[in-house]
Amino acid sequence: DGRLTFSPGNQSVDLPSINFMKRHGTVFLNAYTNSPICCPSRAAMWSGLFTHLTESWNNFKGLDPDYVTWMDLMEKHGYHAQKFGKLDFTSGHHSVSNRVEAWTRDVNFLLRQEGRPMVKLTGHRKQFRVMETDWRNTDKAVNWIKEEAVNFTQPFILYLGLNLPHPYPSPYAGENFGSSTFLTSLYWLEKVNYEAIKIPKWSSLSEMHPVDYYSSYTKNCTGEFTKEEVRNIRAFYYAMCAETDGMLGEIISALQDTGLLGKTIIIFTADHGELAMEHRQFYKMSMYEGSSHVPLLVMGPGLREQQQIPNVVSLVDIYPTMLGELSNFRLQFFSLLPLL
Repeated sequence: DGRLTFSPGNQSVDLPSINFMKRHGTVFLNAYTNSPICCPSRAAMWSGLFTHLTESWNNFKGLDPDYVTWMDLMEKHGYHAQKFGKLDFTSGHHSVSNRVEAWTRDVNFLLRQEGRPMVKLTGHRKQFRVMETDWRNTDKAVNWIKEEAVNFTQPFILYLGLNLPHPYPSPYAGENFGSSTFLTSLYWLEKVNYEAIKIPKWSSLSEMHPVDYYSSYTKNCTGEFTKEEVRNIRAFYYAMCAETDGMLGEIISALQDTGLLGKTIIIFTADHGELAMEHRQFYKMSMYEGSSHVPLLVMGPGLREQQQIPNVVSLVDIYPTMLGELSNFRLQFFSLLPLL
């Protein structure tokens, strides 16, 4: 949730790496995804094209596998390029049932897809590596910086895609389980300020717009939830954001240790946010602030420090920003560099 990168949202959880980037760079206060769901959002970010042009409406249709992204073009122009972790801009990995249901939403009955959102504590008080896959990919990126990038004479571009702070799969929900488990350890939960967590106001089910009711129902959120349940879901989500921040810190430290930090531009962003029980929903798939407002922070040599930019920007702007002067293509939006 991009609102966690500036006040007052940032009072809910300690994010030291985000704060480091804010001190030494720029935070965009109004950055948005072009479509608040994994694959369509990433298709827009990698292509610089709006969703109505990529025609990526859900996680089963993204860019063509051979689509030329900004990273491909940078590599063509002499950059050493490396990718680690989640890409997910050609198609998502979801069940056959999900795929069929994605195209049958006009039927006159509701399809419950997700398990009831819940929290789960794992490990011990000092356990900080909860999302092992993301940590392994972070380790790969760190090793690549220390063992390869440090020796390059040409510039490099490194992409690290994390799954956190996405909720975890919930097998207890049966065959069509979604990802409705907010899981963390005490190590990260202690980074959360429970007193700063706001409980969102909910409309009664009878007052909800039919689209909102449909979303709430398919996300298994029309039942009763206590304030403690809602507060815990939000707290565990913030703790998962803190773990993500820890991975960002590993990349910053690796650049610092190799002497590359002062020569490298770092961009931190996300494909979507998380409703975390706002509007009686969790997850994404909504243009409400919680799931559409994404973080966007930039720091690097020659860029202004401690800057907050109120301009409305979106993920399609990443394409021209990354290419800079490399590309002569006609782009729908413009580079963010003049704002930095």
